[in-house]
Amino acid sequence: MSKNIIIVVLAIISVGSLGYLVSNSLNSEIVGPELAKTKMEDFINENLLPPGTTAKIDTISEESDLYKISVALPDGVSVDSYMSRDAKFFFPEGINIDEFTKPAVDNLENNNNQMELKTEILTEGSGDQLVKSGDTVSVDYTGTLEDGTQFDSSIGKDPFSFTVGQGDVIAGWDQGLLGMKIGEERKLTIPSDLAYGVNGYGPIPPNATLIFTIKLISIN
Repeated sequence: MSKNIIIVVLAIISVGSLGYLVSNSLNSEIVGPELAKTKMEDFINENLLPPGTTAKIDTISEESDLYKISVALPDGVSVDSYMSRDAKFFFPEGINIDEFTKPAVDNLENNNNQMELKTEILTEGSGDQLVKSGDTVSVDYTGTLEDGTQFDSSIGKDPFSFTVGQGDVIAGWDQGLLGMKIGEERKLTIPSDLAYGVNGYGPIPPNATLIFTIKLISIN
């Protein structure tokens, strides 16, 4: 729906004994049920919710000269809205739009903060043997924070050994080493929820994204 069609005019009117907040479309066309459903969904998603979140229309029915449209909001709440046959939108006056859009904003921000594990092959490995869950592996590694601060390294020491997929290391390692070949070196960028989370650990601050370079020495 184009923005010039849905320039919003807000007013309070009375419908029977109920107060309604009215969003009056400048479009005067007569709409059928399916078009009413589409227009209501587009209006809510384009004007009331933040990008990346959507509401869905559950049901639509006819009451007198209005369409009653049940809207499923991103936070799981369902509200009834109304549309006249000439495409005017009605919402119950008691609904606080900020209240049902805030959970959607919070969820969007939380999802954005939950980065995915990123893997980058720095040096190709060799052979047919690939790391799988349950393998015991030996690696050389260096770990840094995003600003380049080094917090741990096995360089100059014996290789570090552990069993993949057993929870012996952070989840980002258990996931990030799968499929590696002997001699391969990878860079892992690990979000905090796959590392030490909100608590941090030692020199690692809370909610820290960690960067590791890991070279696979052997698979036992």
